[in-house]
Order: sequence, then structure tokens, then C-alpha cells
Amino acid sequence: MKQLNEKKYVLVSDFDGTITLEDSNALLFQVCGNAENAQIEVDFIAGALSNREAMERHFDVMRITRREYDAFLDANIHIDPGFDAFLQQTKRYEVPLFIVSAGFRQGIERVLGAARLQGVEVFANDLLGGDHLKPVFATERPDCEKPVGPCGNCKRACLAAIQKRTGQPIVYIGDGLTDRCAMEAADLLFAKDALAAYCDVQGLAYTPFESFTDITNCLWTERSYN
Repeated sequence: MKQLNEKKYVLVSDFDGTITLEDSNALLFQVCGNAENAQIEVDFIAGALSNREAMERHFDVMRITRREYDAFLDANIHIDPGFDAFLQQTKRYEVPLFIVSAGFRQGIERVLGAARLQGVEVFANDLLGGDHLKPVFATERPDCEKPVGPCGNCKRACLAAIQKRTGQPIVYIGDGLTDRCAMEAADLLFAKDALAAYCDVQGLAYTPFESFTDITNCLWTERSYN
């Protein structure tokens, strides 16, 4: 693992499939969607649709209510078992934590709850409405040339804003397609699943992890803080 040269840094984490064991959006479209949602997801993964376009089409097709969305999250989405201990260490050592997501603030707040999110800043899209939820996007990058872009919430722009505000090195944690842009701004990268596979193919440096327990052990050892 690349060693940070100083104790001051900020942590930035993806949410879906990183803090959670499941990708809440991909699973939502499987569980509550139909054949058209399945095709939209295929087209997105193949690069035929941007993240923003795919999200818009998914919710136009699915027509899910707030109550149905909350019930889906409660029944299907689980937090990485090592996340709470990791969160305690961020507070113990006063390391700022930001969550940067291509998903939705309302889902993050529902899954994590107010206590976990105290002192944590969230950059995400919104999912608004009652009888028919629709995405409201945080940013738009029509000039984006990345394969998955433009995204509704540009993670690269989020990290640039965090770096400008804090002036500290960034430790980024992610797992998927939309994390490829964000990791370009990271001083240290923890990656798993599709993001780790992408780094392997591209020959990019990263620290592998399976659980937040691995990240906790890497960042906060007695030797590190003696």
C-alpha cells in the first residue's frame, strides 16, 4: 500500500456496492423493474447510454412510489459489516469522510440513518416525488467524454471541490464504473470488484479490499499513529 506522508487526509467513498454489499440501483431495477429496465441496464454497461440517460429511462419505465422504494431498501440493502468500525475510527482520528455517489441521497439517508451520517457530507443526486419517483441530478457535464458520462452527479467534479476546500490528500474507496473518473483525483485508491479489475487491465496502482475492515486495518494501525 502507498504510504501517506502525513496524518492529515480526507476519505471519500462511493456508496452503492462499496459501503453497501449490494448496488441499490442495479438491484432495484432487477427487483421492481421489467424487461425494458433489463435492456436499459445492458445498454448502459455496453456504453450505449450514459449514466444520466440510463437513470432517467429506468425511472420513467418503472414508475415506483416512495413507499415502494423505501420498502425495497429496507428488505434488500445491507451495509458492509466493517463499515461501522471504520466510521468510528474516522471520528476517533478526526478524519473527514465524504460520500460521493452516482445514486440518490434519499437512498443513502434511508440505509445509513441520521446517526451514521452525522458529520458526513454526501454528494449525490436526489430522487423526488411521491407516487412516481424521478431523479433530479446534481450536475450535468454535456461535454464529458468519459465512457459512462455524462453522469447525473459528476464524481470527478465532486473530488475537485473537496480537494479545493480541504487542501488535503484524498483517499478514495470504490468498486464500479462511475468510480473510474473519481479515482483520477485520488492520492491513494482502495478498489474492489469491477474497479479493481479495470485497474489491473490498465496497470493502475491500487490497494485491494473486500471489506471496510481491510481499509481500517490499512489506515489505522498502532504503528501508523505512534
